[in-house]
Amino acid sequence: MTRRRQLFLAFFLATLAAGCDHAYRYLFFPPEVEEYTLVPDLEMIASLSDTSLGVNRDTTAIVFSRGSFKVEVKYVPDYQLNNVEFPEESRDYEFSSNPFTYANWVDPKAGITPNRFSVFRVSIYNYSAPKLNFDPERSFLLSDRGDLFSGYGREEKTSKSFSLEAYYKRRKGASGVEDEIFERRMGIIRTTVLYLGRPVYAGDNREGFVVYDPLDESVQQAKLVFKDFILGYDENNEPSEFTTISFYFKRVPLRKETIEVRAVVADTTRPDDYRDVEIHQIRYRPPSEDEVAAGTEEWNAQPRALASLSRFLRDSLKIKATIKTSSGESSDLPNAQILFLLAGPSDPVLTEVEVAGIADVLKKGSVLVIDNAAFSTKYQYPQRGEQLLEVIGAKIGPEARVGAIATDHAIFRSWKKLTALPEGMDDRENMPGRRDYLMGLTYRNRLVAIMSTKAYSMVWDRGDAGSVDQFTLGANIIQYAITR
Repeated sequence: MTRRRQLFLAFFLATLAAGCDHAYRYLFFPPEVEEYTLVPDLEMIASLSDTSLGVNRDTTAIVFSRGSFKVEVKYVPDYQLNNVEFPEESRDYEFSSNPFTYANWVDPKAGITPNRFSVFRVSIYNYSAPKLNFDPERSFLLSDRGDLFSGYGREEKTSKSFSLEAYYKRRKGASGVEDEIFERRMGIIRTTVLYLGRPVYAGDNREGFVVYDPLDESVQQAKLVFKDFILGYDENNEPSEFTTISFYFKRVPLRKETIEVRAVVADTTRPDDYRDVEIHQIRYRPPSEDEVAAGTEEWNAQPRALASLSRFLRDSLKIKATIKTSSGESSDLPNAQILFLLAGPSDPVLTEVEVAGIADVLKKGSVLVIDNAAFSTKYQYPQRGEQLLEVIGAKIGPEARVGAIATDHAIFRSWKKLTALPEGMDDRENMPGRRDYLMGLTYRNRLVAIMSTKAYSMVWDRGDAGSVDQFTLGANIIQYAITR
């Protein structure tokens, strides 16, 4: 029996011994509680007559757009955090490692699972502004009952006031289990929570969570204020131009069906009902002069993309995906049934040996997917992507060919039929030079590599409810790879 189960059993027995029948009922038969979420307050936004302020296509996020840049903010309810963003980390009650919620723990006194925080996803797109930046600790959340909550910092040593690290240090016990849970929570926080890092340069984007204290259940309206959002820097590289942006939300009942694209359902099937697939993400180096985007690794600008796709595979195709990161010369690479190279915002640097290793794996039956994972004016992705296909093809041999993939190819119907190429992030962001086709590398009439300019990895990373076709395309490609 694991340490966690021992502790839980001890708590259960102690509860029975104390005669706390109400706690027993709440733990095992919790009452139905209507869940709420925050959505854009359309009436308030319209009354402001601010042409910079609007909503996205499905009216789930508020958008502030000034032409040269855009900021998008969306509230993330606990249901999504538990079942979509961090399902594996939200199953162990008080020992869950999801740092943003109480997971599936039920308060034995209240009989409900309270909110731990108020969490928003913030996306910043810099199209042509010189430099932008955002400090979550300069932001605050206001409610209609007078609450004012400042944004949490990420780590204690770099925060101006209170940080998520300090929050969990105060709640950490002395056991090894507590230490392990603390480190796992901080690992998630470091990779998902925004902080004041390097500027967002023209052509780049940045996305992550901002976190505040929970709103009282009586709150009906809330305003999120980004104070001193940085619009420019002076000659000494110090912030010199600022603006304040306000986002208006209202509280409504949660419609779970709108966010179940990536939800993990209960596993009631036998393990042998699932198919296993090994996915390898190609690790690469950026050019030495390029800076790494804050909150990302140099080879993985969209760290949740493949994990999100794998959850969709599990729920929709009964495929259990194992995701590994490998270089082109890794001895483990031949085990991969499908490879992903998510390129951006830097040009991926691969050695000749690494390219040869990838080519050899493709020649033996694997499929490679190359997708741009960030938009950057410094990196001319379409041209470099095609060059990479050509270089890999040359390593495979003279029978390899590069060309556009027709929409009647098997990758558009190997699981579910798609009649057209799904909308990409380039379409959603109205990026210049968009392409409405995929490029492919074929070898002996078999498709061995796919190059997308559509930034589907960015769509998968976000996992919006309106992205079923984008997930379907990913599933079709993997189905094609493992059945060919």
